[in-house]
Amino acid sequence: MNLALDHLADNPIIDELLCWAPRTRRIKSVRACSTMFRKPFIEVECEDGEVFHRHFARDSFAGYWAEAWVILDTLTTIELISDFDFKPVAEPEKLAQQVLQIRDECIAESDLMFEQGMYEQFLMQYGVDCKNLPERTRLRLAEARERLESAR
Repeated sequence: MNLALDHLADNPIIDELLCWAPRTRRIKSVRACSTMFRKPFIEVECEDGEVFHRHFARDSFAGYWAEAWVILDTLTTIELISDFDFKPVAEPEKLAQQVLQIRDECIAESDLMFEQGMYEQFLMQYGVDCKNLPERTRLRLAEARERLESAR
């Protein structure tokens, strides 16, 4: 969910993946690489085959990747690949619960847009990579898309 990712963008990896307006194509995978002779980077592959890279400072990359792993695994359908060993976050279940709480708060915030008929803005709070959204939210997303399409 784009709005939830925005709340979690103090993680530089999440910040690099966040786009306003949200991407219209899915991200297939994010691969993290940290080698001895290069700056650490992520390689992002989109569903249409486009690949792009983002580089990061070495000193805290593994920690940011560990956190981003939990965030992305909790909120998105993106396949996560790590080409290096990293220490997982101390309490991944606790972080996942915090991420879900942020997501639920963001859903409540975006529901106000839906209720005001601001369907385009409502849809922008999400994105194409969301997973495990509540049924009510999925229905509202479908209704917002339908209403926008019928208005065109």
